[in-house]
Amino acid sequence: MLEKLRKFKDDFMEIMLVIKVCLTTIWFWVPVLFASYFYLQLWMIFFIHPLTILIGPAALSIISLIYEEKRIRIQYGLEEIKILSASDPIGASPRWKRVRWDIEKAVMEYKKALKKKKKQS
Repeated sequence: MLEKLRKFKDDFMEIMLVIKVCLTTIWFWVPVLFASYFYLQLWMIFFIHPLTILIGPAALSIISLIYEEKRIRIQYGLEEIKILSASDPIGASPRWKRVRWDIEKAVMEYKKALKKKKKQS
């Protein structure tokens, strides 16, 4: 009786080892993943409208336009920004700082950049 139990235990452990080796190798999962990818593609062809693919890029475009406008307003001092110094303790309230824009300096830099660009081309 004890010998049969030991033989059953050894057979069971060997079967578990084979199952573990099969499930942990990539070559077992490649056909499974390919089959699931294939069925996913078929499902997408029939159940997802092609125009829904445009929702993601449209949302990203709108968000990027909003952030670009905000960045420009902050750059030219049209909007106040919060500046928190790295040396401030955690939880300290941010200090407000107004960015000053020197228009004459900006125009001169722009003219210099245009002259430089004309010389290069």
